[in-house]
Amino acid sequence: MTEVKEYDWNMLAGIGIVGGLIFIYAAYALNTMMNVTYFSFLGAVGAILAVVWGADAVRRICKYGIGTGVPSIGMLAFGMGLLATLLGLKIGDYAGVVYVGPVAALAIALIQGAIIGYLANAVLKMKIPTMQLGMIFIAGAASIILMGFTVTMAGTFTYGDMITKVFNTGFIAPLFMIGALPMLHPFNACLGPDEDQRRTLTLAVEASLLSTIMFGIFSIALINVVSSAITVVLGLIAWAYAYLAYFKKVKESGVPVVGTGLLPKKEA
Repeated sequence: MTEVKEYDWNMLAGIGIVGGLIFIYAAYALNTMMNVTYFSFLGAVGAILAVVWGADAVRRICKYGIGTGVPSIGMLAFGMGLLATLLGLKIGDYAGVVYVGPVAALAIALIQGAIIGYLANAVLKMKIPTMQLGMIFIAGAASIILMGFTVTMAGTFTYGDMITKVFNTGFIAPLFMIGALPMLHPFNACLGPDEDQRRTLTLAVEASLLSTIMFGIFSIALINVVSSAITVVLGLIAWAYAYLAYFKKVKESGVPVVGTGLLPKKEA
C-alpha cells in the first residue's frame, strides 16, 4: 500500500481556528441580523473543524503510550476549554462587544494550554516531545468546540445566553461529555501499529456529526423545532456520508481472513 503523507498539525490548527471562528461568527451574525435561529447549524460546522484539529493533537500526544490518558486528556482539554470560554465570553460581555468574546476565549485557552503543557513536562517530568504544543492545541480546540455546539443548541454564544440556556438548564453536562467524545474517541478506537491519520480523523468527523445530531435534538428545548429539524436533517445526511467514508477507510486498512474451518478437537 502506498504511504500517504500526513496532514501537518499546524495546518489543521489554522483550519480549526480560522474556520471554526468564521462559522461561529457567521451563525451568530445571521441569526441576529435576520432575527431567526435557522443558521444555528453553522456553529456545528465550526465545532467539527475544531474537532478534527483537536483529535489530531490528541493522537500526536497519546502516541507516546500514555494509555488510559487518551480519554482523560480529552476531559482535561474540555476542563481548560470551559474555563477559558466562560472567561473570554465574559470579557466580551463586560466590554459590550460580544464579537470580542470568542477570540478572547480562544486566546485564554491557548495560554492556559501552554502553561499546563509546560507543567506536564517540566514539573511532572512526562517528557513527551509533543506535549507542550499539543496541550495548547487541545485547549484551543475544546474552546471552539464548546462555543460551536453552544451556538448549535442555543443559537448564540453570548455569556448571558450561555449561562441561562446551557448552564442553568443542565445542558452543560451533555455539552461537556458529548462535545468531548468526538475529539478523544477517534484515536482510542483506531490506535495500534496500523493507526492511520486519515482514518482516525475521518472517524472524528463521523463522531462529531453524531454529536451534532444530538445537539440538534436538544435545541428543541432552547430555540424551536424548525431550527432543530434543520440541524438534525443536515447532520444525518452528513453523518451517513462520513460513516460510509470511514467504513471505506477501514476496509482499505483491513486484511483478508481466510476461512480454515473449525479447529480440530485434538492435535494430530
